[in-house]
Amino acid sequence: MKILKPRKEKLSIYLVKDSSSTEVGKFIKIENSKTPVDLDVRSYQATLYMKKEPLKKPPPWTRLFTENQNLPEDIFGSSRSVGAALVARLNGCVFVLTFGSGFHLLKNEAIERDFGLRVTLNSVDPDKLRSLDKASYDHNPLNSRTQSSIDLDIFELDLDSEMDMLYAVTGVSKVEEFGSHVTGRDALTLLISIDLEGLSKILSETIKRYKSNLPKVFEWIDNINRVKDNDELEVLDLELDDVLADYEKHNIWLGEPEVVDWESQIGYSFDLYAKTPRHVVLTVKSLVDYLHGNGLLFDVGTLKSQAVHVNNNEYESTKKWTAYRCIYAEIIVGAENYILRNGLWYRVNRDFVISVDNYLKRLDKYDYKFPIYNHDREEDYNSHVVESDTNFELMDKKLVKIGGRYDKLEFCDLIRNGVDFVHVKYYRSSSTLSHLFSQGLVASETFISDSGFRERLNKKLPISAKLVDVTVRPDPSKYRIVYAIATNKNIPNELPFFSKVTLKNSLKMLKALNYNVSLVSLDVDKTLSVKKKAKPKK
Repeated sequence: MKILKPRKEKLSIYLVKDSSSTEVGKFIKIENSKTPVDLDVRSYQATLYMKKEPLKKPPPWTRLFTENQNLPEDIFGSSRSVGAALVARLNGCVFVLTFGSGFHLLKNEAIERDFGLRVTLNSVDPDKLRSLDKASYDHNPLNSRTQSSIDLDIFELDLDSEMDMLYAVTGVSKVEEFGSHVTGRDALTLLISIDLEGLSKILSETIKRYKSNLPKVFEWIDNINRVKDNDELEVLDLELDDVLADYEKHNIWLGEPEVVDWESQIGYSFDLYAKTPRHVVLTVKSLVDYLHGNGLLFDVGTLKSQAVHVNNNEYESTKKWTAYRCIYAEIIVGAENYILRNGLWYRVNRDFVISVDNYLKRLDKYDYKFPIYNHDREEDYNSHVVESDTNFELMDKKLVKIGGRYDKLEFCDLIRNGVDFVHVKYYRSSSTLSHLFSQGLVASETFISDSGFRERLNKKLPISAKLVDVTVRPDPSKYRIVYAIATNKNIPNELPFFSKVTLKNSLKMLKALNYNVSLVSLDVDKTLSVKKKAKPKK
């Protein structure tokens, strides 16, 4: 006689934020549901909500509810689009388990974000992970998935604990009740053999692990979290309105939310009328002046509708963003630090902020006073520095083939006394600084690790810096990497937080390679930020 193995059910478990809520309509779209059915379960209160659908054939998972239950025969209908949501109340918590297309019945704003992720991190073997989803906040927030056919630890899955946000994980379960593997994002996803009575044990275990502290190997995940709760986002925008009303006293920047091609554009504008000024650089004051001049308020509502245009040489818009995406703000609400970047809010662990600031105190001071920066283009400023001081030699635009994802690399902008490699950047946004720090690190690493690169580079190096033998690995301790940032702000203290993190990582790696590293600010002519261009009359 053939023995049938018990069927495994896929469970997608969500946790409702407001466990005291007796109004199901706050987390279930009851208008899209059939009449709910209270289930006969002893260990917890269970109510089933079915989607309204034209139905044909019930899917196999419906047997979980029909076996040993007095339910109408046609309750599930008969279509592949059948969906249901089980509302379970247990130990003061409200859970929603969705089946089929039942997730459409869920009101996303009412569920606990990252519930499944935290349960999973407290339930998996950290050395036996199969997949992770992450978002990078280095240059731009980029979403990606890394997965493996064998068990790996979290860092073997190519995750940077200081530059990536983790938002989903799949791995081998250490919890017998959860089955062999567990996946967590907003929902906790399990594949197990279970009946309705047995669910109570599963749900009790999930809430226990959700409330537990994360294992030490995963503690860094709480350093930075993207804010996804709609209510919290509304509060943050209200707080931002207060900051905007007195913007000069707060850490607010206006800059490009992504890297742009400076060679193909002549400036920015807030509309495309012929008489509208084109600004060489973006500043908060230029935006405020424009808005006030047009009878508009400098507030969140306006920022979300106001365009920022990138203008080409023909004064045409080649790219545009909302002003809200271009605003970088750092605010404190209660004991929490929040950052607005590229139109997204992030919550930053206060201890992480302090640790980054303390690390950057290790930066060496650079004992040299650079000329004032008052040029439209960085290449013009670099040429001016060389003309002003014979100890400098120009490397700007001298690209060297490197291969890989960088193809060609600008080794540095200036070389001073043959040993100081200077990277110059006018501060426009956190994206441009992240690019600066990363480029300096890649160039410096390649310089000591790749003899072929040194051979190609040596042909473009000035006499003072030429290598006698390119096959010999240079001694990094004889060189200094200098990041020269054109800004009137106090750096590194007043740098945007994400730029600080990128700088810290670059500094840490350069120090590990035994380079000397310095950061220096270049005083900016105050008239540069208000310099304007107008579209010429035809």
